[in-house]
This record gives sequence, C-alpha cells and structure tokens, in this order.
Amino acid sequence: MIQPDPLHIKNLRVAPPLILAPMSGLSHTVLRQLIAEYGGCGLYYSEMLSARALPLETPDSSPWLRSTTRERPIIYQLLVSSADELPTAIEKIESCDGDGLDLNMGCTTALITKRGGGISLMKDLKRAAAIVKTSRSATSLPLTAKIRLGWTLDWDTLKEFCLMLQDSGVDAISVHPRLKQDRFKRPARWEYIGRIKELIDIPVIGNGDVDSPEAARRMFERTGCDAVMIGRAAVRCPWLFRQIAASFSSHVHNESLPEPPDAYNRFVSLLETSFEPEYTFPLLKRFTFYFAKNYAFGHTLWRLVHNAGSVAKAAELANEFFSTQTPSLGSL
Repeated sequence: MIQPDPLHIKNLRVAPPLILAPMSGLSHTVLRQLIAEYGGCGLYYSEMLSARALPLETPDSSPWLRSTTRERPIIYQLLVSSADELPTAIEKIESCDGDGLDLNMGCTTALITKRGGGISLMKDLKRAAAIVKTSRSATSLPLTAKIRLGWTLDWDTLKEFCLMLQDSGVDAISVHPRLKQDRFKRPARWEYIGRIKELIDIPVIGNGDVDSPEAARRMFERTGCDAVMIGRAAVRCPWLFRQIAASFSSHVHNESLPEPPDAYNRFVSLLETSFEPEYTFPLLKRFTFYFAKNYAFGHTLWRLVHNAGSVAKAAELANEFFSTQTPSLGSL
C-alpha cells in the first residue's frame, strides 16, 4: 500500500492521516478511548455539539464534552445555524483544550435541517460564509468543515461552496460524497472527493465506504485525498485504524485480529467508568447495533442487548452469545 504523508491542518499534524468521524451518539469518549487503545487513529472528532447549548455545559454536566489525554488530538464539531451562536461556543471548546473546531454542514436529520443547521447551510451560501468567517475571527485553532455533495448533484453549486469555505478561512474540508437524500446503501461518489481535491488548495479529507485496509488504499489512490475519515466501520471494528496503519508498513504481515468479545467487554468497562448510569444502557444499545455486524447472526445479539434492560444484563447475554458464535464480518 502507499505510504501517505502526515496531514497538516494549519499547525496540527495528523499522523497517520486516519481520522475518526463525528457520529451522533457514537463518537463519544468511550469509543475514542477504545480506538486509542488499539492504535492507528491520527485524529479524533467529537460527535456534534449544539453551539446554542454548549456555553451552558461543562465536562461534569455534559458527557459529550468529556475526553481523556489518550484521545488526542481531538476536534470538536459544532452544530450551528447562525453566526451569532459561535463566539461563546468557541470559547467553551477552547476551555476544554480542543485541538480544533469543525463546522457541521452535512447532517441530514430533518430536525436539524428544519432549524437551519447541517446540510441546510449548503443551500445558503451567504449564511454559511458568515458562520465560517465568524468562526475564523473567533479562534486561531484549526478550523474544518464537514460537507456532503449538497441537495442535488450540481457541480457548479458544490464548486462555489467549496471555494467559499476555502476563501472564508477553513483550513480543511471533510467530504462525505453523498447527497442529502442518499442512504448508505447508495455507494459514495468518490470521484467528487477527487474533483474537490483538484479544485482547492487546502487539505481534503475523504469519507464514505471505507471498511478495510484495501478500501482505505483505494480511496487514497483514486481520489488523491490528504486523509481518510472512517465512521460506522470503526464502530463495528474499533481495531480498523490499527489494521490500516499497519498496512502502510511493508514490515507488517498477517497481523492477528483482536477478538471481538474482548473489544465489546472493554467497551462495557469503559462505558461504566466514563458515564453516569442514565447514559450507559442507551449508548451500549447504539454501539451494539453496529458491532453486531461482526457476526452472521448479529441481529440476534442486537435483539438480546436491546431488550436486556440494563448494561449488566446486556453484557451477560452478549457473552453467552459470543460463546456460541464465531465472528463473520458482515456488511455495513
């Protein structure tokens, strides 16, 4: 495989150039810690944080702001609909020792878009530019934006938006090459990552359909992207970054894979020490939905955990399941 160069986002060096994507209910401190223990991830993103609510929160009161020193460097993602929300939200991120700030311009959830956030910004160039410029003037931290291809497949509109991001002060762009209405069943249009890379001078981070070292290699080679961002596949296989990073080296061959039950039980342990009880079971259910895809009969594991009622019972039932099943990598 190619040996990609480190990614530089302003003064932030990311090596290897492999990044955990921001995912609601998933990219919290527990998943980040678990991935960090396996190694190979060069940069962690938080899940999206409301710019409106953030000034009132602290790591003690909000579990979504929590992190450990092993989850570094870390970029906090802001969900924002108005430039007015930004100054105090950015102050909060800086007080939490964040290494960078990301603007969510790609979320397609109806509740978010109706309130003017996420991908709705890709239909309002003026408002999006004001948000970027306000962010840039409010912080010297590395500033990134995460986008999709837009609401319809229109290269001229997408081109104008990406150039606006660059000209307004963004230091790197993460591209998830799907449209607003696209579901994950529709293959990501990697060719647009390459077109954006050719268009702009700042780094481009590719995201979408990378679930193996081979897929990471193909994305680097086909798009010319500066880094690869991984989301759902890293929840299913928290050791995936380690596998990809190892594949960069010609000295590593046939590395043994971790045992999925060990990863699951470690997640449970970290969950119970990192979050209050009211958060743990819902977060375990969300994690299990993706992790269960390691097994041919993963739907059974998901059902057992979903109906368990508590983390303790869920862990007990999960380990009974693991004792009778052999991992069989499923599709996303």
